[in-house]
Amino acid sequence: MSENSNTTSIMTEVTTLIRNWEDEHGEANYDPIQTLTRLAEICEVETENYLKMDPDPFDERHPSRTDPDCKLGQILKALFRKDNFMNKLVNDYLRDTYYSRTGITGRDVDQLNIAACRLMLDVMPGLETSVVFQPDMDNLIHRLIKWTTNSIEPLQSYATGLLAAAMEIPEIATRFREQNGRLVPLLLQRLRRLQNSSEFSVTSNSTRPFAHLSTMKSPPYRGDGVIKIPPSAGVKRPRENGVTPSSRSSLKENTDLNSARTDNDLSDNESGQKRKRIKLDHEPAEEVSQSSPQKLILFTETSNSSWAELESFMIGTVQIFPPTLATRQILILRYLTPLGEYQEFLSHVFENDALSLILCYVNVRVTKEARLAFEALKYLAALLCHKKFSIEFIQMEGLEALLEVPRPSIAATGVSICLYYLGYCEEAMERVCLLPKYIITSLVKYALWLLECSHDSGRCHAIMFFGLTFQFKVILEEFDAQDGLRKLHNVISTLSILLPDTDPAQLNEDQECAARQIVRHVCVAYRRYLEAHLNSKVEPIKRSQLRPNERPAQPPVPAQPSYKPCKSSPEEIQQNVELLLQHMPFRGHWVPVDQLLKLGGITLLLKIIAFAYEWNYSGRAETVRSALDVLAIACVMPKVQLLFCERVELPEESATVGINIILGAAEGEIVADADVQKAALRVIVNCVCAPICRVGGNLARFSAILNSPNKKMKFKSSEELIQKVWDCVRSNSGIMVLLQLMNIKTPITDADCIRTLACKALAGLARSETVRQIVSKLPLFTSGQLQNLMRDPILQEKRQEHVTFQKYALELLERLSGKTKHRGNDLEVSLANIHRANVVAQTKILFNDRQLLQLIHQHLITKGYPDTAAMLVKEANLGNAITQVSTHQPTKFRYSTTLTPSRFKLTLSGSQHRSLPSPVIQKEETTTIINGTNSNSPAIKLIKKTPQSLISSTPVQNSRLQKQTNSDLVVRVPSQTMLEELTSPVEQPRVTLDSIITEYLTNQHALCKNPMANCPKFNLFIPHKCPDPKPKIASANNFVVRCARRAIGYQCKSMNRKFIHSRFCPVQTIRSSSDGDFFTCAKFLPGDKSIVVGDYSGDIRIFNLHSGNEEHMFQTHDNYIVHLEPNRSGEFLLTSSTWGRPRSALWGIRGSEMKFALDDEEHVEFSKVNQDRIVATKLEVANIYDANTGQSITRLVPTVSNQYTRNKATFSPFDDLVLSDGVLFDVASGKQIHKLDKLNQTQSGVFHPNGLEIVSNTEVWDVRTFHLLKTVPVLNQRSAIFSPVNSAIYAISMEQELDDGDSTFDSSFKTVDAMDYSSIATIDVKKNIYDLAVNRFDTQIVIVENQGVYQSVQESVVRIYDVGRKRDDEDEQVNDEEDEEEDDMDGSDDEGSDNDVMDFLDPLVINLGGDNENNDNNANNEEDNDDDDDNLLDSESESWTSLSSDSDDSFVDDVFDL
Repeated sequence: MSENSNTTSIMTEVTTLIRNWEDEHGEANYDPIQTLTRLAEICEVETENYLKMDPDPFDERHPSRTDPDCKLGQILKALFRKDNFMNKLVNDYLRDTYYSRTGITGRDVDQLNIAACRLMLDVMPGLETSVVFQPDMDNLIHRLIKWTTNSIEPLQSYATGLLAAAMEIPEIATRFREQNGRLVPLLLQRLRRLQNSSEFSVTSNSTRPFAHLSTMKSPPYRGDGVIKIPPSAGVKRPRENGVTPSSRSSLKENTDLNSARTDNDLSDNESGQKRKRIKLDHEPAEEVSQSSPQKLILFTETSNSSWAELESFMIGTVQIFPPTLATRQILILRYLTPLGEYQEFLSHVFENDALSLILCYVNVRVTKEARLAFEALKYLAALLCHKKFSIEFIQMEGLEALLEVPRPSIAATGVSICLYYLGYCEEAMERVCLLPKYIITSLVKYALWLLECSHDSGRCHAIMFFGLTFQFKVILEEFDAQDGLRKLHNVISTLSILLPDTDPAQLNEDQECAARQIVRHVCVAYRRYLEAHLNSKVEPIKRSQLRPNERPAQPPVPAQPSYKPCKSSPEEIQQNVELLLQHMPFRGHWVPVDQLLKLGGITLLLKIIAFAYEWNYSGRAETVRSALDVLAIACVMPKVQLLFCERVELPEESATVGINIILGAAEGEIVADADVQKAALRVIVNCVCAPICRVGGNLARFSAILNSPNKKMKFKSSEELIQKVWDCVRSNSGIMVLLQLMNIKTPITDADCIRTLACKALAGLARSETVRQIVSKLPLFTSGQLQNLMRDPILQEKRQEHVTFQKYALELLERLSGKTKHRGNDLEVSLANIHRANVVAQTKILFNDRQLLQLIHQHLITKGYPDTAAMLVKEANLGNAITQVSTHQPTKFRYSTTLTPSRFKLTLSGSQHRSLPSPVIQKEETTTIINGTNSNSPAIKLIKKTPQSLISSTPVQNSRLQKQTNSDLVVRVPSQTMLEELTSPVEQPRVTLDSIITEYLTNQHALCKNPMANCPKFNLFIPHKCPDPKPKIASANNFVVRCARRAIGYQCKSMNRKFIHSRFCPVQTIRSSSDGDFFTCAKFLPGDKSIVVGDYSGDIRIFNLHSGNEEHMFQTHDNYIVHLEPNRSGEFLLTSSTWGRPRSALWGIRGSEMKFALDDEEHVEFSKVNQDRIVATKLEVANIYDANTGQSITRLVPTVSNQYTRNKATFSPFDDLVLSDGVLFDVASGKQIHKLDKLNQTQSGVFHPNGLEIVSNTEVWDVRTFHLLKTVPVLNQRSAIFSPVNSAIYAISMEQELDDGDSTFDSSFKTVDAMDYSSIATIDVKKNIYDLAVNRFDTQIVIVENQGVYQSVQESVVRIYDVGRKRDDEDEQVNDEEDEEEDDMDGSDDEGSDNDVMDFLDPLVINLGGDNENNDNNANNEEDNDDDDDNLLDSESESWTSLSSDSDDSFVDDVFDL
């Protein structure tokens, strides 16, 4: 109560002062000094109270944002609300001509300027400096410079402080560069004089009550500021890290001691508020010199220090009036700090020895001025941006001085930013790493303490320091030795934004932003920590591989010095990860990853990635990318990969799997950033592309099983692990995500890299047999889309990335096809070509030996060897054959060049030269032989040499072993050395006449469009060609001809289906009777006499099918009806709406009453067989209800949800299965049977009426094997409606949402053959199609057609079409305008001939529907070619009735014409 009253009294006084000023400042001879002075006094008192609360010294926010209850913040708000006062203060009271301008005489303007500057300094924490020091305020800055240069005190100091605030704005510092060049040396010299005149206490002169009772002096410091210790004479220090620590005894002695611990609850004497418990850092340090003769002991549990003494060390004060020497130095340092980063002022720093000034201020134990030390440390940090100064700082033992700064204190927080800037300079850090070990130990210990300090800025600076210095092995090892990873993990594990039970409302925006920045810095530090360990882990593996085995005496490759930074590019890191996957034992341990797992760091990183979806700040992308980079390295451990497959609990959400989070990041859902996508893909690649058989991954486990039969094995084999990872990626829609990323086009600068990584991941995933089966049926491979992607890069500058993409794309094709070698143009590879190549490879080539002898005989005759040819004829008995050859082939045997396949290399030839036996090559000519004939195209060159070359053993012959430079295969005469090699045990493949002929025939066989695996003997005289497959008996285009031919065994059901479902004739049109309403859905009622229609307002209307009149109407919902379904008896009706309650319901049609409501269900359907159950859908959950009672029977929840945007649960045709969200459930047990792979975002799928297949968007799945049978591109983003006779599928486009929030519908529907899924026709109705339904005989369809969308619907009709017939000529002349004038376009009532036609067609169509036909799942999909459909529709320009007028003879001829 007293605190509230004190605050009220202060605010009342401030308000009174401002009010009095408003009333009096306009009067003549008004003196504002008294008001300004009193306001400054109030602000200074509250500033001191605010600083005693130990706020973050680097927090530049308004005090009221840091602490809403802060009195200083309230005072500043009250002042800044008075614009007139603040404008007067800035624009008038800071002028040195104020009195003269107002005509006031006899007053000292300096006193007014002092009071104004003093108040301005006091309100600076709440002042926006960029607003005060605008470009039009240059006169004020010039005035401040003049006062800073030469004026009385305290105006000079106050002006320096205000000028410091102005120089923090880079534009002002640049604009006044010349003036700053004169001020910096001036103020450095002034700072030196002030320091020399400062009387820093050597010992504590203050006496405290009961101090004489202590056995120690307090504080326990010597005159030089170092803790007192007994001297350890005669102890020599060893050389550590190559440096002898000769002059660092004070720090070493400091690190060997334990300081006193203060654990007292302290109170603020001025404010009366309780203070937080402040603990000094007194953890025992490791003793470096183990040979010390005595152990130094300090009283650790006893402390006689008081807050009066500790306050100057920990928080300190700044006395503004009158300014003390320390305050004047603080204000000068504030001015120098923003200018310290400028290179042009660095010379003044060295000339005036600013470093010695700073090191003097940093010694808080001497100066006892924590605030002065803090400002000096800020200036030091600015100077450490310069490499030269950083090196000088290390050489002057500045680091040791930093480590002596007491902690906790505000100066220790200042040390954090110095360490951060020091870590940026690699040359300086190299020198730091060469310092003695005890200094490194103290440095890491100090930085780890900063991780646990109370100031967020100190923690962030320490985290960033470690992130920069992990690349130095010395720092990394010391960090691990002091359990640094646990302390680093504790920084974020305790943050409120990551705790599951934290109420987000408890944190304000500033607290959340600060916590997210800490998470960002920790993730970056994690990444660099594991990258450094990865380099250390891989280095010995690389060295072992680089060491030559044949020269063991050679010295090993030297390791990188520990003081040198170890850097790696992202590509090198990925190579190191892959190297580790290849060589690291499966059951091996890696300490950093093991510890990270033990601490829960992997799970926490997955949560951070998931949480980042809702975070909105500039560093979100870097946070997620760094977390993913950590996971990419850590996943070399099997435990981490198993952890990815486990559930991650997220607040306010259902649990998800780690792989799902990573896939979401790869898809761009978490952050739309290309680097994040690439990082996520690297994680997936490292998981799915890991070796199947890893080192030590297949060890026998029989001993463990025998010893403990009930004990669950901790590790699985590497095969089981990789299979689990593959299955997990599949079940979380990994195939769909990777396929989408392979087709990515934006951002154009990263698209090539993204699709390369996606292709690599898919190639690794394709090692799974299940994945291969699915992927091989997708259009990316069946339609040649992958080959199109392989042709050109997205960005021409990324050709190197594109080459890598081609490599993995070919690897993927190899895995899908089983082909292991590629020849020629690999970009022309397709699955069909690969299949043909496999058939050719399996073909055994056989040919007639006598034909080959005939060719040899003809060759001998041509070359002038008649005697040899005659001997061949005699010995081979070729007399008759030679005659036939000469008769049929009188000229030189030659194939046309169009039939000769081009070859790139011999099958039996390798990269080395193969030599023929010496008897073969004894001619003196060079002959080019191609496929047994002479030709100009190069293939095999046989270079003949003289017989002398066989016996020549000169060195010249050995020179022929030089590397081949041309692309032709050159067969040379073997020298003696080569003959010896031929006699070696290793048998070399030889080019023989048989191999040449075999390859020639193989190449001919490869040109066949339909090659056969089993071929008869090849004829050497006639070009080979496999016979084309015998086409099926062509079905006649004429329907009557097909019907007549069916009697003699012709099968033409497919053509009949195409004929029937490509013709539609509108026969009835029903229009909406009310303005503003429009129809949304429709269904046929049993009996095919009525239709039931739902509209936009929630009404159900029943219309007569023949007359089009409305028979009945009743209200069901308050809004848009999206679905309705009557049962087969016509008694009940299921309805669903978009929102409201009930969302869905079951209605009685006759009484128009609601049987029961299903309030939250989005979609409802009857069961298929008995219709005694209802399956309802809400998001991914399906519920089965009793249709009689409305009671819930079974709740079906998928283990892993596919999260389709338009999931609709449905029964199988036999009611034994339910498909919901892509998951099959057993109705009897309610258990999940199988989860289909998600390959689209919208539709779960429907059952084929045959019960054997599921159609999910474009995919057709086999229910028996769960294999992907085929894809039907024409069904993409369309709802499939099966005809009741199972002969066709009607596909209507689903509602498509546009970017502006509107929706659009398609104006056409498609028909697809339900047997082979070939496209039949595309019918355009020229209006938006909202719904389509089929009657039970598939003789009529009803379509809801609307002109416009939702609120802008201009016309709404329900149109009934006859299936299987076209409009007559008169009907075709009726245009859309006549439709609007009550023309129903009922062609069936116009001509009697049409009725006769329909009388013939109706039983025929019913007969077609009743026939059973085997489902051909192996038929190839036909492309949805509208031209073909149009040809099909228009191919019969002559109706079948016109054929009946022909003569019987001609009709019979047509019927039996084969």
